[in-house]
Amino acid sequence: MDPHQRQRLLGVLEAEGLDALVATTPENLFYVTGFRSISHAIFRGAELYGVVTRGGTGLVVPFIDTAGVAADGITCDRVACYGKFFFEYADPAGEAGEKIKRWTREPAPSAADALAGVLADLGVAGRRVGLDEGGLFAPAWARLAERLAGTTLVPAYQLFRRARMVKSAAEVARLERAAQIAEDGVAAVLAMLVPGVTERAAVTVYEQEVVRRGASPYFSVITIGERSALADVYPSERALRRGDLVRFDLGCVYEGYRSDISRAAVLGAPSGKQARYYAAALAGERAAIEAMKPGVPVSRLFDVAVRVTREAGIPHYQRHHVGHGIGLEPYDPPTIAPGGDTALEPGMVFCVETPYYEHGWGGIQVEDAVEVTAAGARLLTRSSRELAIVG
Repeated sequence: MDPHQRQRLLGVLEAEGLDALVATTPENLFYVTGFRSISHAIFRGAELYGVVTRGGTGLVVPFIDTAGVAADGITCDRVACYGKFFFEYADPAGEAGEKIKRWTREPAPSAADALAGVLADLGVAGRRVGLDEGGLFAPAWARLAERLAGTTLVPAYQLFRRARMVKSAAEVARLERAAQIAEDGVAAVLAMLVPGVTERAAVTVYEQEVVRRGASPYFSVITIGERSALADVYPSERALRRGDLVRFDLGCVYEGYRSDISRAAVLGAPSGKQARYYAAALAGERAAIEAMKPGVPVSRLFDVAVRVTREAGIPHYQRHHVGHGIGLEPYDPPTIAPGGDTALEPGMVFCVETPYYEHGWGGIQVEDAVEVTAAGARLLTRSSRELAIVG
């Protein structure tokens, strides 16, 4: 496990008086073990568990996933599997094959049984365990509570999210790469915007560029004209016309870490309102970023962004938040919202945004990934944040 991540999790154990943390969501499992499972990503209710204690780590997977664990070189102290699957082995079976044979020699009948065995092997059976409820359906929690009778189970989804708030240098590097891949995709779309291009065609170009650069798109909102006021919608056949706004709100996943950026463009010369409103939104975003320093509460950033956006040209501007943390999930804590008292720390990474949606007219948005450093804010994005004029 990455030393930074281990220290973050051990800090949670100490602060909460826990003996172990058990991850269940794909994001938290990856954080604890480094393993990403395809079945975990596509099957709702799939049971995989990552365990961290003061003395070691453990991983529980379905039989089929032992192949992925071996192929990825995952190095947990204890790996257990459950259920039934069939592999055949050549002689010799190779290093990965030998690991799979060892892990699958005696599969547990159920995920709960496998987890009970791992907790016992790590010396925390019957102790106080934080269980990530975020990846469990209610029946799964009930099965675990029954099988782990005598162990105190404490909901821990928010504890994992708290641990993940502050990123390591390696995590920041992945987030920076994810943001810049998304920017490359936006640049490719800007280069092809001419009258007649549809939202669907634009999204296709964006997603192709993302995949070409080794990432995976996970949301791709490119809306045109009056549809740019629609916050989160799938692409349509709406075709671009002169004078139309184009709003981008999109991201990708790179080595498990996500981006979420926004840009805006207009085909031809912008109208006075388009230019004025975009300039106001950009001023608000810039002011919030300039105010980012260790110790500053997130509510202050919200107040600055809204106030400056109003003063700069959208006097009626209103928002429920102007940004959020980002990492393994698109919305990591904290959220930049009114009343938020979480103080900024070096290593936090945010997406700072000042969107504006006006139905019947259109929408504008600017959003950037920003790292909090000891000296202030560092942009992870590199492309122009000005309103793009194309065609």
